[in-house]
Amino acid sequence: MESADRFIKLVNRPASEAHLDLMAALIGAAFEPTADPPSVILDLDRLAEECAPNFESVMNTLFASGRLRGNLGDYGDPRNSYLHQVLQRGIGIPITLSVCAIEVGRRLDLDIKGVGLPGHFLVVCDGRYGDPFHSGKVLEYDEVEPAWRRSTGLRDPFDPRLLHPTSSRSILLRILNNLKATLVAMDDPVPLRVLARLRGAFPELASEQKEHARWVRHWN
Repeated sequence: MESADRFIKLVNRPASEAHLDLMAALIGAAFEPTADPPSVILDLDRLAEECAPNFESVMNTLFASGRLRGNLGDYGDPRNSYLHQVLQRGIGIPITLSVCAIEVGRRLDLDIKGVGLPGHFLVVCDGRYGDPFHSGKVLEYDEVEPAWRRSTGLRDPFDPRLLHPTSSRSILLRILNNLKATLVAMDDPVPLRVLARLRGAFPELASEQKEHARWVRHWN
């Protein structure tokens, strides 16, 4: 079964919430069919084996070490959203780096969750926050807002509810939102066709159907 088909089949099932690693790997493999999702799972297993079972060790081993880094040079590269490419190249964007932290934590029985701030993405564990994009820096609660403002330059009011954990489904949607912003600008019908299929699997995106048809106009 093609990765896109498998993603579409699984994404609306309750079990998908507990398999963020697989679902994120399937997104990348849908765009790059030579990718092997089981290898992504094994790579995350190996990373977990290098970490002690605590939040600081995960942040240090994965990010402070430089093993995985934020792609400051080409933030919009779509490969930053493909989990297999993030693990192979060692660079990504906040949300895919955070997926690595979340999934390594799960393997260590650490309750690491994603935190989807406007313009940035963090992780949280036992009330402490980590910034995978900025070398895994660990932040206390009162340090998050100033760090977020420095990172994004945003001056919007900061609602503490923004710090609530983000569901796996919301993370997958946000990955696809990042890809939408990049791929629509590129206007390449091949990845846009894949993107339309993946986004079309979400009932909450049903209003996009006409937009999807425009993306693949070159195929009509």
